[in-house]
Amino acid sequence: MLHLTFKRQALLCLLVAIVAIILAHVTQMGIFHNISWVFYGTIFFIHPTWPKSVDWQDPKKLKRGIRIGAALCILIGLITKFGV
Repeated sequence: MLHLTFKRQALLCLLVAIVAIILAHVTQMGIFHNISWVFYGTIFFIHPTWPKSVDWQDPKKLKRGIRIGAALCILIGLITKFGV
């Protein structure tokens, strides 16, 4: 099983963003941008990770902050209409 670190998770999200931009450009459908925002939020909400440089802080507060940010990403993906 592949262990998702912050770096791997961020690279996975970057890859999804690139694929979403290409698909949105080719198909002329902005829904792919929204899907990628929901994906980012979901992946960080389910598996909250953070860089090692902030590892000295309280893990409960870090998880809560990351999950709040992930929920905001999901909300942005659901209520905005990119490319319309």
